[in-house]
Amino acid sequence: MILRYVSEFNDESNEYESRPTETTPLCSTNVAASVTYRTCEDQDLESGNCNNSSDESDDDLYDGKLCAICYDEQRNCFFVPCGHCATCYECAKRIFDGENKKCPVCRRLIGKVRRLLAP
Repeated sequence: MILRYVSEFNDESNEYESRPTETTPLCSTNVAASVTYRTCEDQDLESGNCNNSSDESDDDLYDGKLCAICYDEQRNCFFVPCGHCATCYECAKRIFDGENKKCPVCRRLIGKVRRLLAP
């Protein structure tokens, strides 16, 4: 009778070891997650294929060249007094003329919007 309990205990302990715990990773550690964020060109949107977007648009987005609000225009202005350059002039004016009047990066109150001069 004792042997029967011991054998059942051994079966349960093996079952317990194979159960996932709170610290067990959800994904295999061998598989690297490759997530890329990118914008789609107009022709890609029409075809429904966004995988063929040019690397140049990705570089513009991550080099800090595209507006963080509309993703259409180049960043061409900055906020005073914080100095953040995150938007195009049109989006910056829309933020400044709106009710909020806060920088989208640091949430500091915007005193002025100044254009950047292109070289």
